[in-house]
Amino acid sequence: MLPKAYEPQEVEQKLADKWQQAKLFAAKADKTKKPFVIVIPPPNITGALHMGHASTNTLQDVLIRAHRMFGEDAYWVPGTDHGGIATQNVIEKKLSKEQHKSRHDLGREEFVKTVWEWYNECGNAIYTQFRKMGWALDLSDIRFTMDEKRAKAVYECFKEWWDKKYIYRGKRLINWCVRCSTALSDIEVEHEQHAGKLWHLRYKGEDGSDGIVIATTRPETIYADAAIAVNPKDKRFANMIGKKVIIPLANRAIPIIADEAVEMEFGTGALKITPAHDATDYEVGKRHNLPILTVINDKGKMINCPEKYLGMDRDVCRKETVKDLDAAGLLVKEEKYTNNVSTCYRCHSTIEPFMSEQWFVKMDKLAAPAIQAAETGELAFHPANWKNPFLNWLKNIQDWCISRQIWWGHRIPVWYCRHCSEKGLTFATDQQGREQLTKVSFEDGAEPIVSFEKPEKCPHCGGHDLVQDPDVLDTWFSSALWPMSVFGWPEKTADMEHFYPTSVMVTGYEILYLWVARMVMTGLDFTGKLPFKDVYLNGIVRDKSGQKMSKSKGNVIDPLDMTAKYGTDAVRFSLLMQAVPSKDIPYAEESITGARNFCNKLYNASRFILMNMEGINGPLTMPKNVTELADKWILDRFTNAIKTACEGIEKYNLALTANTLYHFLWGDFCDWYIELAKQRFQTAEKEHVMALCVNILYGTLKALHPLIPFVTEEIAASLRPYVGEKEEFLLNQSYPTFDSSLCHPDAVQKMDVIQGVTRVIRTIRSQFNVPPGLKISAVVTAKDADDLAIVREQAAYIKLMAKIENLSIQVNAAKPKQTATAVFENLTVYVPLTGLIDFDKERKRLEKELAQAKANIASRQARLSQENFIKHAPAEQIQKTKDELAAAELALAQVTASLEDLN
Repeated sequence: MLPKAYEPQEVEQKLADKWQQAKLFAAKADKTKKPFVIVIPPPNITGALHMGHASTNTLQDVLIRAHRMFGEDAYWVPGTDHGGIATQNVIEKKLSKEQHKSRHDLGREEFVKTVWEWYNECGNAIYTQFRKMGWALDLSDIRFTMDEKRAKAVYECFKEWWDKKYIYRGKRLINWCVRCSTALSDIEVEHEQHAGKLWHLRYKGEDGSDGIVIATTRPETIYADAAIAVNPKDKRFANMIGKKVIIPLANRAIPIIADEAVEMEFGTGALKITPAHDATDYEVGKRHNLPILTVINDKGKMINCPEKYLGMDRDVCRKETVKDLDAAGLLVKEEKYTNNVSTCYRCHSTIEPFMSEQWFVKMDKLAAPAIQAAETGELAFHPANWKNPFLNWLKNIQDWCISRQIWWGHRIPVWYCRHCSEKGLTFATDQQGREQLTKVSFEDGAEPIVSFEKPEKCPHCGGHDLVQDPDVLDTWFSSALWPMSVFGWPEKTADMEHFYPTSVMVTGYEILYLWVARMVMTGLDFTGKLPFKDVYLNGIVRDKSGQKMSKSKGNVIDPLDMTAKYGTDAVRFSLLMQAVPSKDIPYAEESITGARNFCNKLYNASRFILMNMEGINGPLTMPKNVTELADKWILDRFTNAIKTACEGIEKYNLALTANTLYHFLWGDFCDWYIELAKQRFQTAEKEHVMALCVNILYGTLKALHPLIPFVTEEIAASLRPYVGEKEEFLLNQSYPTFDSSLCHPDAVQKMDVIQGVTRVIRTIRSQFNVPPGLKISAVVTAKDADDLAIVREQAAYIKLMAKIENLSIQVNAAKPKQTATAVFENLTVYVPLTGLIDFDKERKRLEKELAQAKANIASRQARLSQENFIKHAPAEQIQKTKDELAAAELALAQVTASLEDLN
């Protein structure tokens, strides 16, 4: 017998240990079964579990558990990511706080050693947290992007792409994070709206004329201007094209050019072109062969500018430049302006477009097979509307900047002979007095030697003085190989043969380009096969107002705090109920309360059934030849719920699965069938009814197990003897399947009528505050006697479920006085209220509600009629107000109808 109350923490710890000890989640590599494989999006080793992990990984866990129960060789591959920039930032902060040192105080080798020591001590700490969530990961076999096997895969990829001339080194405009002191690729840059200013500046003509006025958000970069551009269709400037103007404060002449990239509606219609500090300007500069001048260095300091500003921070220079332009009479005006500012995805500092020599991967040839796979449908997206954005990005793809100027990560496997590459190498002495290679220039003659290990000698001169490239590879370089490297690629391992390609990639839509696209391209290039055939994109977990969760906003919900408070199954189920593919989840603690109540409902219903099993010995088989309407109905509802639940799993819509099973268990099984059936527990039909109850309940437990594994496993242990199940773990049992022999559509049709009549009577009770246990009278009438046939046949069900003492069923019955009325399809229901309520008291209550509903309508209508509110309020606030108006209007209609009944 189950304990009186379900204690999730006690049960979860016990089962989590039991599952791991039994190696329940270990790879089986059973060649007799179809493999179903997911590789986990590897969390950073810096990580604490957050709601994003909780959502994405719960989805994966459901799929793995379900497909295992479908009879497939399901394997969820665990692993962690070294998280280059993020991890380096964490360790640097730790050093500063604990030792008051920077990484430069330690030196490169000692710093990297420190990170490895930290990883070995607590790098996999996140998996302890994962274990608490019940996720089906074999935690004794974890991969790491920096371990030896994954490092060899990275080298193999680099070498092959180098040999194919996909990898090259060149000087281009890149994204530079001043705070992290490293390059970033385009898709590592986030765009945030900032409230800034737009300055209108006058560039006087070289001929002494008034020249031209331009608008800019970055006046500090005027010293790098190479031209002023106007749109060739803009008649305002047609006579100025080809003339020259003087850069204010810099006293340097630049031409006015025509280019269609200029938006005539922006600012004054004339733009300063600064190729070294803006991506669009860089492209304009290439078209017009403009010089590239750099005035901001890698530290965010001013260079190559008038002496006054030399060495200033870029933000300080902006203020000083504006002040001096105003003093010189060249600042025409300034206005408030909200624009998208590029920021670092890790530290959120403003990105500086920067001319720099870096390592790149040519993407056009890699993208072509991925485009074809998406266009033909070989690569499928769930939901499908992500296909076109994926294709658009690939068709306009830019070369990938893969070098990072940090210390933690895969060192670029390139070496240089100091003799042969002397002019292309720059060295510096670190704080320990050791010489370090700090900069490499192929333009100045650096000769690369690609090798995983340090070569014995230079292949050109035979020298032994060799040094390695100082840069590390972008973290996503190793992540792009993840679906292959986890199985030992480039080695032809047994796991690679059996488990690759994987089945589905489950991840957030925000890294569709950052990661998913790169895995697709690398998988196709190295194996000729897609790394997965399905991409299941889940949404971002936000707060209940739709805002992104962040510690600075104070709106973060810690999943482990919630599991301690409500239980893990409740947290999982609350996320799954809202997990509509790629839709963001506005998450609130209240949603966990509802999910916890569901788990308790399941537990209590199971306990109730077990308490009534006295005198019955198992196993009991599922009865199929049933005659009672309720039995036919529940069998139909059960097997169709299983069908829909399976469809949700197979079509990657787990919200459909969760909601279907929720409504079946709580509504159909508990609220209706058990209530109808329990009066038969004391009759000769007891064993028949209990056989239905335990088999339907056990089947529902199996269907729910992938979603809420702990409570289902705990209940199943007590029910197994009654259904003849020998297998200890639900995960090793078969998922229930749709059985057409259990379908009884005629019974469902009849029950729909019974439930409809019962519900409208319950609504009347609620509207008029009739005590729920009080027996009442009711009249059901219709114009046609045939419409009353089902009600007559099953009047006992209605009387039981609606708590009716006297039920009158008549054709064209007259409405009694002081009667509440409700309609269901062709049926009208009258509930006489005389003797049930205090009419004066009830009338006053309803009149008060009527006044409140009218006030609510007036206030919401007034707000929606305000032009400022509609123009400036957040979209979610406007929609909330519209929803509140609709709810108030519905309340008004209901209260008005109730008052009419009373009067």
